[in-house]
Amino acid sequence: MIVRKNTSMIATSPLDSASSWLWWSNIVYIGGAALTLGAAMVIFMEKRLIASGRRTGNLLITEFVVIGAAFVSLLGTTGAVHFGNTVSNLKDAELAAYEKAADLKIAQEQTATAIANQKAEEAKREALQTSQSNAELHIEVNKQEKQRLTAEAQLREQNTETMSFAHSLAQQQATMAEQAKVSPVLNAAQIEALSRLLSTYAGQDVILHSTPDTTVLRLKVSIAEALSKAGITFKQNSTDMGSLYQGISVVVHSPQDVPPLANALVAGIRQAGIEVHPVALVSVPPGRVALYLGPN
Repeated sequence: MIVRKNTSMIATSPLDSASSWLWWSNIVYIGGAALTLGAAMVIFMEKRLIASGRRTGNLLITEFVVIGAAFVSLLGTTGAVHFGNTVSNLKDAELAAYEKAADLKIAQEQTATAIANQKAEEAKREALQTSQSNAELHIEVNKQEKQRLTAEAQLREQNTETMSFAHSLAQQQATMAEQAKVSPVLNAAQIEALSRLLSTYAGQDVILHSTPDTTVLRLKVSIAEALSKAGITFKQNSTDMGSLYQGISVVVHSPQDVPPLANALVAGIRQAGIEVHPVALVSVPPGRVALYLGPN
């Protein structure tokens, strides 16, 4: 059974790598400088020894040490210069990238701010429009409320006038009804209504009898006018002195032989609010209709 161990790789940036190489180059440079200093001291000591006669010439190892120290110093200096420039360039590139990202972020924030300002301005305009609409609606509501109050006041006034008129009309009708009982007479509208009702019997003839009382004669004239308008004649029209006729009577010869005109007269006069008495008398010729008028 093979067990594989998961390994994770740590990625390092070029700047970190270049900085690490720069650090080691500086170490090499310092080491080379130290070696150079040591080689110079060795050469100085050898020159003193040669000058004192203790040594006849320079040792070969001293020359190798000087050359090695110079090489190490050169290597360190070269690395320091190279990796120093690399680090500087990488830092400049990172700074440029950072500035570019910062500028992009600032531009995005400015764009977002502009959008937010635009939305705030639109919301402000909408709030202003809503406020204006509410004000106009409030004015319209007040206007309609005033119209409603005015209409209600006019309606109350009209109702008062109507009630007053109805009351006056009722009083007038009551007065007219009372007068009709005492001294009945047909007005123009009642004459017209009676004539329309009797127009079906145009060409027929009615016998008229009345007492000489003034009120009775006035009623007789109004009925005669309605008969004339309906085309009905009253060739026999007498005012009987000393007769005791009472009220209005529609008289026929026999209860078993009632002409339709008699029923129409009864209905029409009653429609005018005047009391009528249907009567049968043998003195009235068969098939004829007579009206007897006297005081109530």
